[in-house]
Amino acid sequence: MTKEELHRRVANAVGVVKLVCGVGNNAAWMVCLEAHDYIKNHERYRKTVKGGHPVSWYYCKVFKMYREYERKLIYARENRMFCVDDLTEKARKSFGKISNREYYEFWAGSGNAAYSRKHSMVTSLWNKYRLSLINHGVSQPDLLAWSMTAQACLELAVQMYEQAIESEAKLRNLPVGLLRGVLEQFSMKDIAKVWRMALDATDPTVEYELDDIEERNISMGLVQLQEAWSSTNTLYGSLSESMESYEEIFRTKGEKKKALRLVAEAKAEVDRLLEE
Repeated sequence: MTKEELHRRVANAVGVVKLVCGVGNNAAWMVCLEAHDYIKNHERYRKTVKGGHPVSWYYCKVFKMYREYERKLIYARENRMFCVDDLTEKARKSFGKISNREYYEFWAGSGNAAYSRKHSMVTSLWNKYRLSLINHGVSQPDLLAWSMTAQACLELAVQMYEQAIESEAKLRNLPVGLLRGVLEQFSMKDIAKVWRMALDATDPTVEYELDDIEERNISMGLVQLQEAWSSTNTLYGSLSESMESYEEIFRTKGEKKKALRLVAEAKAEVDRLLEE
């Protein structure tokens, strides 16, 4: 494999993983924002727990980590994913005069669109956790279930990231380690770990064993949400919605229409390959 061919394969793989994480990471974060609006009303939110910190401290740490995750993506010096200067001449021509942050926010917008599109599935998962909490006698189940739902969505985003890397490495005959090294800044694994700490601090009694029915219902809800977020309809449809919402990033309306057409063509090609 020549150096040029390697670069081409890596670039194509990066494009797919960015598309997947654009939905998975950002939709999961939208769930976290919604969950935090609820969980801050929990009776233990401001109480100090084992370790000397109030419960709120753990959630604040998650938000601090997320801001750092964003900063690294936008202002990375190596493996830059949102540097406008790195765009190809063809891609650069499509956009107007935009900043790296505006480029990043456009990418994140696809996750916001996916969150809105599939919100009923998120609330369905929340209800499954809520019913389980009620069944096990845990207090304030309506609020706590939101923190559990956000935790599950963060782990789902990590899983989507991992699966995308493994799939692209296999498809393009690339070392998995190479892609992980290039794309590691997209992983929300550490954020998910700290949210889990926040959840455990909120109410340690969530560490109970699910019965068979609860296990089946919650697992089914998670599988359905992952399939929904990972579907070509959601991935490419959410990207198109973000293009409509952030149309000011395009140089002209004609360039936006051209970009939308390319997204539709890409989706059709992927759907065709999946049917073979």
